[in-house]
Amino acid sequence: MGNSQRKDADSTASPAVKNPDWMSSIPDGKYISELSIPGTHDSLSLYGGPFIQCQSWKLCSQYEAGIRFVDVRCRHFHNSLPIHHGVKYQYYFFDNVLDDTFHFLQQHPKETILMRVKEEYKAANNTEKFYETVFCYIKEVGPTQFWLHHRIPTLGQVRGKIIILQDYSGPTMGIPYESFCIADKYYLPTLFDMAQKWNSVEENLNSAQYGVCNKIYLTFCTGASWGAYPNAVADRINYRLYNYLESKGKKKIRWGIIALDFPGAELVQLIIYSN
Repeated sequence: MGNSQRKDADSTASPAVKNPDWMSSIPDGKYISELSIPGTHDSLSLYGGPFIQCQSWKLCSQYEAGIRFVDVRCRHFHNSLPIHHGVKYQYYFFDNVLDDTFHFLQQHPKETILMRVKEEYKAANNTEKFYETVFCYIKEVGPTQFWLHHRIPTLGQVRGKIIILQDYSGPTMGIPYESFCIADKYYLPTLFDMAQKWNSVEENLNSAQYGVCNKIYLTFCTGASWGAYPNAVADRINYRLYNYLESKGKKKIRWGIIALDFPGAELVQLIIYSN
């Protein structure tokens, strides 16, 4: 991909188009599961070279572009939560993620952020369980700022809040991630396996289009291996996704959450315009 900015894929530092208030035009009564939501995979993975890096926009820029699902990977280390992608520390902590997110939500109070929280890499030197440390961070901000229930809310119930998508064991602290209909064929041996990847993407998007409205669909358009780096996968899959969505014209279609690496700003807008 190089350092380029296209409609479908962007490896520069700033999105070409911003849409920070798109949820404000959606009725309060709409359930989160009924929406088409642009998202990022491994949202804080900005460092570590081509095999590790998945994004070029910082978190605040992702939100400004219209991203509303983020994938946050925390290592449990000394009862704190540094952000990791595998072994690679991303120079960020979970409290930085929450600070940036609530700063955005204070400026754009009709938006909501769906935040997958997942344990990443090896835990070390902890006296607490992972869920206890997560809740310490939440308690410090104030639990009323979050949606911590297992049921799917309407947009009106969660404007200005973070919806925790709980991808870790312990007491209920959000919507269980395992309850989603997920396509995440993340291992691609080589770039020649792209057709299989796209088939899994298209299949889940079709399921979201026609599936039951009270189920959250999540489609990862991402993948990697030593034979296919994340930017090379994004270069190809984002292009196919852009053309696929554009071919639907101006139809209002529920796609669920679409998680991307190196998204192009206009691809993000295509997902938003489906609502």
